Amino acid sequence: MTKLQQLHEDIYSFLLDCHKKNNDFRFIPRIEQSDKLKNRYWLTGGETEILIGLSSTNDLRTKNLCLRFIHNKEKISKCQLLVMFRSEENDENLKMYYELIAELEKTQLLSNSREEQIQKYRYFTLPTNSNWKDSIVFYIEKIKPVINSFVSKYQLNNTFEVNEELFKKYIGVIENQRHSISILPNKSIDMAMPNSYPLNQILYGPPGTGKTYQTVALAYKIVHQLPLNQDIDYTAARAWYKQELAKNHDRQVEFITFHQNYSYEDFIAGIKPALNDDTLGFREHKGIFFEVCQRALKNLQQATQANYQEIPSFQEVFDTFIVDLIQNDRPVEVGLKRGGSFSITKVNAKNIEFKKQSGTSEHTLSIQTLEEIYSNQREFTSGLATYYNQIVDKLREIASGLTRSIPAQPLKNYVLIIDEINRANISRVFGELITLLEEDKRWGNDFETEVLLPDGFTKFTVPKNLYIIGTMNTADKSIALLDIALRRRFEFIPLYPDVSMVKDDYQVFFNTLNQIIKDKKGIDFCIGHAYFMPHQGRDFDFVKVMNQKVIPLLTEYFYNARTTQNDVKQLLEEAFRRSGLSFQIEENMFQIMIVGS
Repeated sequence: MTKLQQLHEDIYSFLLDCHKKNNDFRFIPRIEQSDKLKNRYWLTGGETEILIGLSSTNDLRTKNLCLRFIHNKEKISKCQLLVMFRSEENDENLKMYYELIAELEKTQLLSNSREEQIQKYRYFTLPTNSNWKDSIVFYIEKIKPVINSFVSKYQLNNTFEVNEELFKKYIGVIENQRHSISILPNKSIDMAMPNSYPLNQILYGPPGTGKTYQTVALAYKIVHQLPLNQDIDYTAARAWYKQELAKNHDRQVEFITFHQNYSYEDFIAGIKPALNDDTLGFREHKGIFFEVCQRALKNLQQATQANYQEIPSFQEVFDTFIVDLIQNDRPVEVGLKRGGSFSITKVNAKNIEFKKQSGTSEHTLSIQTLEEIYSNQREFTSGLATYYNQIVDKLREIASGLTRSIPAQPLKNYVLIIDEINRANISRVFGELITLLEEDKRWGNDFETEVLLPDGFTKFTVPKNLYIIGTMNTADKSIALLDIALRRRFEFIPLYPDVSMVKDDYQVFFNTLNQIIKDKKGIDFCIGHAYFMPHQGRDFDFVKVMNQKVIPLLTEYFYNARTTQNDVKQLLEEAFRRSGLSFQIEENMFQIMIVGS
């Protein structure tokens, strides 16, 4: 994405955010193709200006009102309000335009620019100069009320302003284009996504603040390339999320929970014990991070390389090799270089059985060993080397016939969700790969970096279309204790209790309880709003929630062998007193609980 494209994208996203905050503010975006720059724009304008239409398209050819940004392809140097009225002199609405111009000239909100003498045009320079965000806000807060008064006076709401129906129509067209924009098969092109999602982010906060809930919504938006501030149907997003995790192939979302024993070998690559014919051995293991990176990288290569050569997997080649044996129960004949042949008679999940040309005894070859030789991971020099190598030669011959050119594919986003990311030893889990998480070192960016894994032959990189979302419970471990390397490479997004999500009857108690906890323990130990939200289709049982969830949590927070119960009781009594709730607290030698008012 060029700097000019990015500028259009940034302005467009900011305008959408302004509309969300103030529904009365609407604008006219449209897709424009520049023949010289060969770039798509979401707003009108040529090589040196960006125009944000603010009046109805019914009047675009004769009357217009827009914000005009003058730029040098990288930075905006001037912000103006353009009022245009190329109308016939008998236009009954022309009077409003002249009055509007006169009002804007005397408000001292704006200053006339050099072009003010051009007939039937007025350009007003905004006092915010080159700060385009401030200019848009200045227009909404200071200039729009003046214009609204004239629109209302002359009853031009339906013909002058952009109505909601028209606005949604244009936005819908743009959003569809944003999702399906084609990617040129050139790796040197900046293929940044149309929305600026953090590559690595951690949602942190006290328990019950919706961190895991939010990961589903974030994953849905990132995969579908939707604006982060766009409202979505969470039920539909959740259904999609479950379907995605259930896929056997090309999952775009992966979920993992870290724990204290989670290791580099679990997450990336290593070896694990394997029972083979009642004999304990070891097998190669590829972790979830390795697998999702490989899928994302393959898609990125297909999207950036013209006629991408898709090399078949070992399993695909091997299945082709033994297809006659499986389907027709016919032995597979393999010729030997020195003459003669041998016959593969049986195949199971782990081994190949074959017979030599002379002799009746069965011999066994390991499929795993075969794959390792095929992938150049090892050499086999023992007595069976001849048979292994002959099969490998045959497999490579088959592979050359199965290799195919793939046309450029749409670029996809992939998401890895790491729940409880702070519960593992990050240095141990990521190892040397922590460096590859940095944006500029992702595959496809300027300083793309590739490392050799500890096995000595596997090269590994992290593609730029993989997004990592972590969650962290701050009551479990302070973020100050996290590995500093992790903190530097992740964006931290706070999620704290939201009283608006709590049932009205208990909002005061909720705020009061958290204020007391904050004063005594700190903000990271507050109670999340999820504890006070009823499950779908169920009534909210305050007493049950307090006794079975909140009080046990408070007991953990204020743990002290001698004073815990007393501390929690005093805290609850104070919260009930301040909020006006009249629940009774019962206490015995083992626990405290509340009973109905």
